[in-house]
Amino acid sequence: MSPRRIPAALLAGLALAGCEPEPGPPAARAPSSQTFRAAVDAVIPAVVYIQVEAQPVAFGGMLPPLPGIPEEAPGLGPNIGSGSGILVTPDGYILTSDHVVQKADRVTVTLHDKRRFDARVIARDPSTDVAVVKVDGTGLPVARLGDSDRLALGDWVLALGSPLGLQFSVTAGVVSAKGRAIGILSSGDDGQDRTAPLEHFIQTDAAINPGNSGGPLVSLDGEVVGINTAIASPTGFFSGYGFAVPINLARRVADQLIRYGHVRRAYLGVLLNDVDPADAKVYHLDAARGAEVVSIRPNSPAERAGLQIGDVIIAVAGDSVDTVSDLQAALATLDPGTRAPLRIIRYGERLEIPVELGLIRSGIVPEPPPASEEPMPIGFAVTQRADGLVIAAVRPYSAAARAGVRPGQVLLAVNRREVSTLAEFGQAVREAVDGAVSLIVRDPQVGRVIINYEPGS
Repeated sequence: MSPRRIPAALLAGLALAGCEPEPGPPAARAPSSQTFRAAVDAVIPAVVYIQVEAQPVAFGGMLPPLPGIPEEAPGLGPNIGSGSGILVTPDGYILTSDHVVQKADRVTVTLHDKRRFDARVIARDPSTDVAVVKVDGTGLPVARLGDSDRLALGDWVLALGSPLGLQFSVTAGVVSAKGRAIGILSSGDDGQDRTAPLEHFIQTDAAINPGNSGGPLVSLDGEVVGINTAIASPTGFFSGYGFAVPINLARRVADQLIRYGHVRRAYLGVLLNDVDPADAKVYHLDAARGAEVVSIRPNSPAERAGLQIGDVIIAVAGDSVDTVSDLQAALATLDPGTRAPLRIIRYGERLEIPVELGLIRSGIVPEPPPASEEPMPIGFAVTQRADGLVIAAVRPYSAAARAGVRPGQVLLAVNRREVSTLAEFGQAVREAVDGAVSLIVRDPQVGRVIINYEPGS
């Protein structure tokens, strides 16, 4: 059978098509391992593991866990949970999520280099899920904060933190969406009239789990672009959707929490809905976009400016508004008292209305935890019994309690010195207060065991 003949002109055309393809956009290349490593190396020294402790509260015979993974069984001691954070100043200010420290009586921070600090909550804002905690230090590693407004869908990002108790973990994904509002935030828990929750989340498919909260979402340039805060999941664990507070918003909130103890937010005084297709028909809109004014508070900036129910806000101060979340995010960048132009559509008519924005405060400065009244220099007290020295009490939230010292254990040795009397115990304590403590105890459940800890940690 003779080979099939192809016209020379067609062959020439095929050759030209193969040699000179149609011009088009260059193919994107996946980032290399070195790119990921450099981004991680740039930020991980400033990532912290946060452990929070609170007094246990009985609830149906169980203890409700704090955010993160519970590390104590019910009835054995304080309720313990965990989260993450990021150092933003060399003297120890840490950015984290409000829900990580919301119920905390004691906060302990561990750096990537294993240094441990007691921390205090400076202030927190439930309406944005942002909080600031502080450790006392100098020359601490600091993360570079990026510009979350420059993020685009498909950008690679890394999520760092301590998910499920696995400290200083890294996961990778892309930006899946921006400006997400998922209805998880509250306006506050102190009974005051607070500004509306502000949800304008970055959505990512980088794995985020309990314990990641408060940790950074990082660009491949090694800059923090978000604070990981939530997941959308039927199980409570990662199912492909994670959310982060944009760093531009978190940074503004944190600055004000540090400066004032609360956030000063611009206030419009309206109740809003996203525009749906039915609204678009009623209001003669070209598309279902904008923020629909469904109610106006009396004597509010909106009422004084002449806004009306049924107005659709499509821009504020030059920023386009496609959703209610867009409007809230734009207002969050403006100072109270600013005279901002609103572009609206009123039943098909386009108008621009100047509004002098009001002021509403959001944020909580927590009460300091009560000081311990019992002098226990190494975190516990003993009593003399016939079978030796028995641990009688352990100070809540102390390093001893975290290390596993429990009432009822028989104390056998302190720093390799056998102790059997109160006098021997007192002498051992005086020599151990300024350094690490090594105990050997006989536990009623597990027998002879060694426990090491630093009393001041």
